[in-house]
Amino acid sequence: MVFCVSRHPARRSAGRGISLLLALACILGLLSCGKNSDKILESSELEKTAVMTVDGFEVPLELYRYIALNYRRDYEASHSPDVWETAEGPALLEELKENTAASIVRLYATLSLAKQYGISPDDAYVKDAVDAAMKDVYEDTADNDYAAFAEYLRSYNMTDGVYRFILRNDILAEELMARMVERGEIPSDEAALEEAVAGSDFVRVKQILVPADNGKSDAENEKRAEELHAMAVSGEDFDELVQKYGGDLFMFNNPDGYYVTRGTYHEAFEDAAFSLSPGEISGVVRTDAGWSVLKRYEKEADYLAEHFDELARDYMSGLYNIRLEEHAASLTAEPAELLSSYTIFNLENTY
Repeated sequence: MVFCVSRHPARRSAGRGISLLLALACILGLLSCGKNSDKILESSELEKTAVMTVDGFEVPLELYRYIALNYRRDYEASHSPDVWETAEGPALLEELKENTAASIVRLYATLSLAKQYGISPDDAYVKDAVDAAMKDVYEDTADNDYAAFAEYLRSYNMTDGVYRFILRNDILAEELMARMVERGEIPSDEAALEEAVAGSDFVRVKQILVPADNGKSDAENEKRAEELHAMAVSGEDFDELVQKYGGDLFMFNNPDGYYVTRGTYHEAFEDAAFSLSPGEISGVVRTDAGWSVLKRYEKEADYLAEHFDELARDYMSGLYNIRLEEHAASLTAEPAELLSSYTIFNLENTY
């Protein structure tokens, strides 16, 4: 199991705001590689040079570049390619830098917390697990082509080294959660999990979503969400609004909606969901996925019984995510001198 990862629209990724990390899962199986790859896939000395430190861990330029350039891609997609030249450009650039640093801190919080639990990223079993996963990526095919694989990674602003880092973080997350379960910090007995699933630790909601990636401006999307909110609170059937106007594919022809527990969805989504009483409708909620209007529904006993294992895993993973985010909040990214030499406009030149 890989914790902190989900593909539902408002759910958390490895850290809030790093949905870009999930896209790279599609690389597995798309390209394979042959032998003699070391030189093709090896990062340059510049790419391996530290540009930040987090709790004593050095952050290489290649990882910073990966996160910063993908944020740049997201900003330009949601605004315009020349958004940096507009009046709001300087403020957005500062926001991008802050988001990049925050995302890096959340990633390194896994390593930092693992250190507290006596788990080293250099432990043999961690390295072996990463190597085994990468072996699957590199497994021979008829078209053995490491150069094509490296170029495919580059299209995502990624390198083999960054891919390995993310795989290692997933492995460390699994081990961390197992340790927390062993110590009783995360309940695993069936009675406690049944109580959590049936009780106040879960709420059921449905959402009308105006997605952020629909090609329209933020102002247009927010206005549309306000219109849909007005329709919902005026008494129009919420389920019909979801089916007719909602942009959440998970909600189409899905009468169950979302069963939400803390630590598994975007914080604003969770806060809105848990603030509602059954039958209540939220205001417009902004998340990375877009603009949502939520309605809370009563939970159904049959659904809880049928999906107990899945919900129990969500609950346990949520507790882990909360612990990780609390730890991340205690950390800061300290920039190295080298970082002052690079901006999002010249990072491509560091390949």
